[in-house]
Amino acid sequence: MNLNLINNKFSWGLILLLASHNLSFALEHRFSTDTTPNSPSVLSSENDTSELLKRKQRNSGKPFRSHKKMISITIDDLPFVGEYRNFHLNMMIETMVKERVPATGFIIASEVRKNNWDILQKFRKAGFGLGNHTLSHANLNKMEAEEYIKEIRKADKILLPVLTEPKYFRYPYLAMSSGQKKEEVLCYLAQKRYQVAPITIDSKDFIFNQRLLSVNEMKRRAYLEELKPFYLDFIWQQTLRAEELSQLHQNTSQAQILLIHANLLNAYVLPDIIRLYKRKGYHFVHLEKALKTFKYPIQCSKHNLYAHYKPSHRHPKNTKDQEMDQLAWD
Repeated sequence: MNLNLINNKFSWGLILLLASHNLSFALEHRFSTDTTPNSPSVLSSENDTSELLKRKQRNSGKPFRSHKKMISITIDDLPFVGEYRNFHLNMMIETMVKERVPATGFIIASEVRKNNWDILQKFRKAGFGLGNHTLSHANLNKMEAEEYIKEIRKADKILLPVLTEPKYFRYPYLAMSSGQKKEEVLCYLAQKRYQVAPITIDSKDFIFNQRLLSVNEMKRRAYLEELKPFYLDFIWQQTLRAEELSQLHQNTSQAQILLIHANLLNAYVLPDIIRLYKRKGYHFVHLEKALKTFKYPIQCSKHNLYAHYKPSHRHPKNTKDQEMDQLAWD
């Protein structure tokens, strides 16, 4: 491996700095990011999560209880923003179908076009979930609740034919804001039967993907092979931190939720990510099952007001042609 190439073109200090940044999204479900020089590495034989937890249990004097490790894949920014041939999103779909791995994607509604509607239908028909990611990838930290709710409502109208049940919402930038503004949005989501999809493992893939895109296309494949082990190593370190937090909160049965994006990097590396987790003993589960393992779901404080309302759990009928005539396509 040409380490000079990596060192010259990639700032790993920046990656670790970002990893240690405490994002505003769902502090209840975020993990502490202690980036010590001895951070575990996927390349080391001592980095199996169960071994790490066993050592912690031995040090605490408490008995170790093994549990079935579960993980759910979530994919933000569908339908592959900036690409109109659908080639790379199709790669991701085929990978997950081949590996029999469930996943949930979150759609930026304003990016839906006539030429990518079919790929979203294919994603859905393959058995994967599809959720709301606002109309324009809006940042709640930079707008009022009323404006943000309009973003959700407009996206909901456009995405109605492909949204799956249960209904899921993912905050763009993982930005939930705080105080009354946060509460207003959460209560609106509850009224519309949306469950908030948190994350526990942030791949920071957008940084790796930016570096990949900065390389000349003729050299990109070779660069990808050099970049890949660093990306996988980073994901695994994030996973270990997530498991440590589950241990700290005495909820070792909690499933992990991985955040990746629909981008060039993951189109090619997703098979390796799946193999990594399978090799480490993880079982891939639907987001619905993963959320049932969380002790404290993210919800409006008035959640009980909507508890009597039960979703139908039926997928919308396929009325693509009729819906496309009604919607204002760009």
